[in-house]
Amino acid sequence: MSTSGTTAGLWIDERLRDLPSRPWRKLHLAVGGDPRDPSIGHDFDAESFAATLTGAHVNAIVLAAKNIDGYCLYPSEIGPVHPGLGELDLLGGVIDACHKSGIAVYPYYSYCWDEYLADRHPEWLVWKRDRSTYLAPFEDEPFLSAICLSHEDRMQLALDVTAEVLTRYAVDGIWFDEVFPFGGECFCWNCREILAAAGKDPFDPAVQREHKHQLRTEAMRKLSEHVHALAPQAQVDFNTQAVLGLRDRLDVVENVDIEALPTGGWGYGYFPLHARFARSFGLSVYGMTGKFHHSWGEYGGLKHPTQLRTELACFLAQGSRCDIGEQPGPAGRLDAATYATIGAAYAEVERLEPHLECAVPVTEAAIVVGGNPLARLAPVSITGELVPSQHGPSSGGIAKLLTECQIQFDVVDTATELERYRLICLPDSLEVDDELAAKLEAYLDGGGKVIAPHRSLRLGGSDQLWPAALRDAYRGPVPYGDVYARLDGIMSDRPEYAGFDFALFGAADRWELPAGGGERLARLVEPELEQRKHAWKSAPPVNLTDFAAVVACGGLAAISWEIGTSYFQNGYWFHRAVFAELLDQLLPEPLVRTNAPLSAEVTVTHQQAENDHGERWIVHLVNYSPLRSSPQAIEFLEDPIPLRDVEVALAVDTTVSRAYEARSGDELELIRVGERWTVTVPSIEVAAMVVFEE
Repeated sequence: MSTSGTTAGLWIDERLRDLPSRPWRKLHLAVGGDPRDPSIGHDFDAESFAATLTGAHVNAIVLAAKNIDGYCLYPSEIGPVHPGLGELDLLGGVIDACHKSGIAVYPYYSYCWDEYLADRHPEWLVWKRDRSTYLAPFEDEPFLSAICLSHEDRMQLALDVTAEVLTRYAVDGIWFDEVFPFGGECFCWNCREILAAAGKDPFDPAVQREHKHQLRTEAMRKLSEHVHALAPQAQVDFNTQAVLGLRDRLDVVENVDIEALPTGGWGYGYFPLHARFARSFGLSVYGMTGKFHHSWGEYGGLKHPTQLRTELACFLAQGSRCDIGEQPGPAGRLDAATYATIGAAYAEVERLEPHLECAVPVTEAAIVVGGNPLARLAPVSITGELVPSQHGPSSGGIAKLLTECQIQFDVVDTATELERYRLICLPDSLEVDDELAAKLEAYLDGGGKVIAPHRSLRLGGSDQLWPAALRDAYRGPVPYGDVYARLDGIMSDRPEYAGFDFALFGAADRWELPAGGGERLARLVEPELEQRKHAWKSAPPVNLTDFAAVVACGGLAAISWEIGTSYFQNGYWFHRAVFAELLDQLLPEPLVRTNAPLSAEVTVTHQQAENDHGERWIVHLVNYSPLRSSPQAIEFLEDPIPLRDVEVALAVDTTVSRAYEARSGDELELIRVGERWTVTVPSIEVAAMVVFEE
């Protein structure tokens, strides 16, 4: 719902205020379960274990009941029990000790990743199109066993083990991992028979993707109903929910944990993009990073304290809670250096919680995404092999542009009410069907604003554009690999660029504007012949065409090239300059303006008035100031360059009586300039939370 009595046109999702209270400082403990290790749990001391967690300001943990190796860490009668455990009940000891210290515990169960079951039930494995499985060769270390979701006997085993845990222990919830169809398709005998019996082609990729989406939804529903029948108050979490198709599982998704270790292959753009998507369904969100220098499975790597603080500040800035992945040694002893690092970071989060609880993101724009279910919104490389996403880098590129332009935005699916937002942005890879086209036209007719690039303007991928004024403007793709744009009505305040042909570094379409088709702001420039490259990187621009590269048409800004993808891949400043100028035309008064650099992430949350404070608008500034990347392109946020004299101007029409920085408590001089409340923050090292209070 839109806010009432505040600034018109902003979206504050009141559903997020009414969610159950959840811990802010969670720890995901991946205890090793190699069956060859005889020492598992041998140094475990319940009192010391809980005291270490308490000293590190941890108030919730996830700990394996059954891990990815397939072994239970408690004396299961269903099993298998880890052979090195002996008489020790590691899970039970942790639960008792943590509950005495006020720490919530969520036992972990891995479903599709289970090395023990994969070895003993090859008939359960996912088959790829080439009849291979995901199993590693015998001479290699096992990794990613990938069990198929279609087998009822596999499901029954999960139900039995879960029931055993829930009836034996008082737990706060269950955390299911890998209830996910790896690769989005499976050609095992069972999947082929199911699809053939339904009259569907098992080898059609779309049929496979939809079937796996249904299998996942059904499996989650069975597990969730089973848990709640035995423990009605238990929270049920499933990993990897921030993917397309989430709307179909909202009846069984209570919370979204986004596993996104930035140094482990996810990068720093993955979490914000997926968090903005998950929260748009009214769900609570956790961001999961790791204490590791790289990722899971690593011993001896410990993240720099400043880097960990920066990552947690990113989570909080999106209205999300925090989760840190940690992998203690199998002996069960918690390392002092690790928990000193975690403790310093979580102490800061704990101090900020009065400004975090029921603080809801404030947005003015949205990126619309759609496509095949189960697809991620951005590519990720977790094991050294890139896992692609349906939108590739296009949605990530648009998100990067909006973030650098300091626009407050969500990421939403095509069924969302567009009228929530002042501005809608489309990824250049989005296929707009008749239904979405009608929604966009109605949104524009109602005064909404849209930025749409490249393929997102082609109706169903056809040769017809969906905006009525541009319906018959399409003249096909530019047939050259190199294409350029010359500006006609953009960046007119920079005369030095007049006549310069900017490389687009990506594909573009030719548009011939009909009468009344809008204002052409840039034209395409094409090479004469592709073969003219010779020894050069690109063919030179020769032919200034009449084809439009950028068009302003009422509330629509249409861009003929793949600006999101190109910016994500190339980071060319020209693309940002064009995008920023279009934003200035369509959204001339954004919610917040600052002089913070492009590297800073700026977001806004809102708290309602409570007994001890008035209404609050909180501007989060996260200072991403990395060292130069290694060849592996990991950003090291260890020695930030402080931001000085950062001006923050907030456009809200409510009364503000004071402003201060939440981390330090320092009061800030408050000035009303036009329609904006304005302050200056003297210095920001890692992050700041600027509070405008009634």
